[in-house]
Amino acid sequence: MALILSDKIKIVSLDDFTASEIQQIDVRLRTLIMCTENTIPGSRFFGLPRDYLDAQMNEASTLFAAELQEKVAYYIPEISVESIETTYNLDGKLEMKINIERRDEDDS
Repeated sequence: MALILSDKIKIVSLDDFTASEIQQIDVRLRTLIMCTENTIPGSRFFGLPRDYLDAQMNEASTLFAAELQEKVAYYIPEISVESIETTYNLDGKLEMKINIERRDEDDS
């Protein structure tokens, strides 16, 4: 499954997942990405820190990827982040394509 993260998150591929699983993963992944860490009482670790927003573009994609992989492993254990592809456009925006896959039983 691949997701595009810029102004919105969009599912572009549905490999290996049922429609119900896709819907659940979509909601959980969107929520995880859009929430800022330390903003939800009782679950302060949930969400991503926003350190990558102030970083240089190359560093931003690395920081985002590392944080997302860590949080996905903890909060959405049935999937893993396979890769994150970054594209820089002329407007200075960083677009990320997040490729996820079903986590192997051995990876748990």
